[in-house]
Amino acid sequence: MNGILVVLNRPEHAQGLLVAAADILHRVGGARLDVLAAREPPQDTILPTENMLTERRVAALRDDQRRWADDLHTRFRAWLSAARADGRVSPSVEVNWLDPEISVGRIIEGYAGDAALIVIGFPQPHDSDQKRRATRAALFESGRPVLFVPPDWNRPVGTRILLAWTDTQPCRRAFASADALLRQAGHVALLAQSDTPPPAGLPLTCAPPGRAPTTPPAAPPTAPIDAAEQILAAARDDGSDLIVMGAFAHGRLHDRLLGSVTAHILDRRDIPTWMQH
Repeated sequence: MNGILVVLNRPEHAQGLLVAAADILHRVGGARLDVLAAREPPQDTILPTENMLTERRVAALRDDQRRWADDLHTRFRAWLSAARADGRVSPSVEVNWLDPEISVGRIIEGYAGDAALIVIGFPQPHDSDQKRRATRAALFESGRPVLFVPPDWNRPVGTRILLAWTDTQPCRRAFASADALLRQAGHVALLAQSDTPPPAGLPLTCAPPGRAPTTPPAAPPTAPIDAAEQILAAARDDGSDLIVMGAFAHGRLHDRLLGSVTAHILDRRDIPTWMQH
């Protein structure tokens, strides 16, 4: 793994994201950590009821975003100084601070393409529209795996991993992208939600097909919420500090009427989750 991109949002959650990213980078021998505080362009914040932004309003919005980024930068510098001192971030690791005023599309074009992994917080109800769009773009448009970290997570990430297996291309991609981390984990378990065997070559610590951390039902769950709850229950029962799974995009009407495994996992915000579309 060459580099990790950390996308910051709320200042009080910044340290958890940085710690998780540094933990993963250390485990897989990564070389670069890019930390992004993307300031929202004023024109991206305009409300449907607003016809235009006055110069005063533009200046106020930019000042708010500048203060937000400066707060994050202060926290980042304090964390990095401590992490360098105690060895959590090696002197050989390149660490970059980035706080441009940038739209969601340019975040993906300009930064995600250079990263092997994107680390981001779980979606929150109070997220801005740009933050929600950035989360969706990272997951479904970047072509990169995304590690979602719960807001108050203070444990290691990736020492006990649950692989949530379904026979889909997103799941296969997620397993493949997490391979280096899987091989460094002390324990990797398999929850099969598909009758098709998982990919060959998974680390030897994986339970073989049919031997999951919790005994799966005779038939895989068909309701998305049931499937998501089975994953979360298995992870809790096995003491997992990371779930690896595929991510799926449906239409908003589908998600509202039927739900989706991806949406339910993201709504719960229980356990760090590595997803790839």
